Amino acid sequence: MQQKATYVFCEASDPNRPDIKGYQQLFLLDDEGNIISRDIPRILGTIKADSTTPTLALPKEHNSAVMRVKRQFAEEVKHCQAEREFNQRLTQRQRYILRELRIFFKSITDEEVKGQVNILEKAFRGSMTQAINRELNILRRNGLIGQELFNQLVQIYRQHNMHEWLNNNFSTLSEPIPMIICSEVLDR
Repeated sequence: MQQKATYVFCEASDPNRPDIKGYQQLFLLDDEGNIISRDIPRILGTIKADSTTPTLALPKEHNSAVMRVKRQFAEEVKHCQAEREFNQRLTQRQRYILRELRIFFKSITDEEVKGQVNILEKAFRGSMTQAINRELNILRRNGLIGQELFNQLVQIYRQHNMHEWLNNNFSTLSEPIPMIICSEVLDR
């Protein structure tokens, strides 16, 4: 590359789960701040340097160019997050369980049991392990409803320690926070 360029590395991850990497994107900008490439091998080849590579002072417009990229990245993250939430489909067994729990909820008057139904509904709305899926398939196949279904779901919930999923926020992640990991100006 024979021109001045800026490299920006952005990441957005869940603040409650920093160990899980979220969205990451590399950007290569021209000297006017326009995106030239997002191609990882091209960008990594462009920024490759060693200890003898000279360093230069950052130009005055560097931060504004980087912040424009960060704003664009934040919009992309929002879009991806909305798409992910929209596409998060419930399985047929989950729809059955949730439908029957709603019917059961309407038929009971005990507020404590209603609270338990709400907890079960939240727990069974998330992603399931294969073992739980097998058990839910059996419940659906056997056509369990009402109190009998409720009792079985409580047993599955306890047996598989699903309360830990809710307490540790495994089932729902908060909004990812976009940030700049690093940036640099290249003058080659």
